[in-house]
Amino acid sequence: MANAIGLRCYLVTAHQQRDPASLSFDDEFEFEFPPARFLKNFVEINSNSVRDNDRERSWYFEPKSFGGTDGSSKGYIHYGTFGFESDFVNTRTKKKQYRRKVDDVEEIPLFYEFWRPKGADYAFAVFQSFAGRSCVTLVTEKIEKAFAMANEGYALKFKKLVPNDGSGSLYDDAPVKQLRFIKRNASSDIADRYLGESSKPIDMELLLKARRMQSLGRFGSISRKLNKSESTGVIIYDGVEFGEAIASIRIGGKYRPVGIFGINSDAGVIDITNDIKKGLDGHPVYDTLEEQAANILGDFNRMMASRVR
Repeated sequence: MANAIGLRCYLVTAHQQRDPASLSFDDEFEFEFPPARFLKNFVEINSNSVRDNDRERSWYFEPKSFGGTDGSSKGYIHYGTFGFESDFVNTRTKKKQYRRKVDDVEEIPLFYEFWRPKGADYAFAVFQSFAGRSCVTLVTEKIEKAFAMANEGYALKFKKLVPNDGSGSLYDDAPVKQLRFIKRNASSDIADRYLGESSKPIDMELLLKARRMQSLGRFGSISRKLNKSESTGVIIYDGVEFGEAIASIRIGGKYRPVGIFGINSDAGVIDITNDIKKGLDGHPVYDTLEEQAANILGDFNRMMASRVR
């Protein structure tokens, strides 16, 4: 989908190196720099542009709010690309507006949130993507490295809450209502079979939809099966190779599309495109991103709490 808006969601936990047991976020005796205080400090320190010359990327935080001393915060990460020249052309007039220089940064705002439920020994992290563009790898790698340097022998880990292979997901048992298989830029020959006339390349979808009060199966099981098949790179149906698969499962009070495999690293991403409003600048309105993140994180937290009981 053009300009699709997605959320990548993670569980954040602290550990001794090579020890799976999670530790308290506030333990001043265990840590030189406890995770709760570290997260708040990390956002504040990186509120000026961070330049990664090897990747030709830049980013920085613009926090809109902090949650006191618990490490919670939310706002924007401004993510940019640089390193090449290009022309900016008006799509209506076809006139060149500007020649982008090598050191110019094309910067977009991406919503983020770190939320630690009251008294919890873990936190949640949410990072927005825009049309497949995301800074999650840059930011999480930087966080993990900085935490390890501040706390020798300890690690801060980010675990996908909706992994695309269904392994360890909070939603392993979630019923799948729909499965969409997508082939982008398919040959016009496929359309010719049904329309009888030549056309430009098309996008083709195969939709599997459960009937009322039924499901196609459980998310974890379907994800594992599809990813095993996807080791060849595609799902083949009726001679057509589909390169993307998206499941619809209930998260945060409604059914949402979740990537299982596909382009733009969208696997495991929750698609909220139809649940947000966009401003005149083409980007999501902040309040609608905040609302969707709150609904989804609230759902995650309820499921985490039920596992602890």
